Amino acid sequence: MAGTARPTVHSVVRFRNRHRTAALLLALSALTATASCSSGGDTAGPTKSSSPSPTKSADPDAAQKAKVLEAYRGMVAAESRTYKNAKLDPDVEKYAGNKVLADIKATLFYYQQQGVVMQGEMTHDPKITGIDTTAKPMKAVLTDCVDSSKYDKTDAKTGKVIPVKASGPRRHVNNATAIYTGGQWVIWTADIDRERTC
Repeated sequence: MAGTARPTVHSVVRFRNRHRTAALLLALSALTATASCSSGGDTAGPTKSSSPSPTKSADPDAAQKAKVLEAYRGMVAAESRTYKNAKLDPDVEKYAGNKVLADIKATLFYYQQQGVVMQGEMTHDPKITGIDTTAKPMKAVLTDCVDSSKYDKTDAKTGKVIPVKASGPRRHVNNATAIYTGGQWVIWTADIDRERTC
């Protein structure tokens, strides 16, 4: 029609741009609404509290028990060296006292008289079965499984192994006690129970 103005190229472009912008704004509004619903659902639910798991209380006597075991292992190692070399090892009197010290010296004297030494190694598995750190002096009880199957009486001159007369198992329980004296733990008594194997 002659009276109708024809749209120019610029007006068509502006119209399309406005239409595209409106569509983008509408899409962004929908995405924002969806995200709000999703996040709202997550925060509305109950949250789990991360409470720390209960831990076992530390053994208040752990340090002293470790020192008792250290003294016991030091004592049996020094005792083994004593019988192997046919002379009292200096560490025996450091770790052993009372009856234990007397027994080691008596056994050493017997071996010297018989002309024998001990070769090989005994294995041990000591455990603390009781401790009283409130006593004066402190006291402890140990139980050890002693395996002497690879520990042999040997002629000191010839080096020949002397056969064991008694037959049977060579794993026995050793019951020991220790006391805290002179600023350190000392093994006080030790008795092999020949009736009990381990």
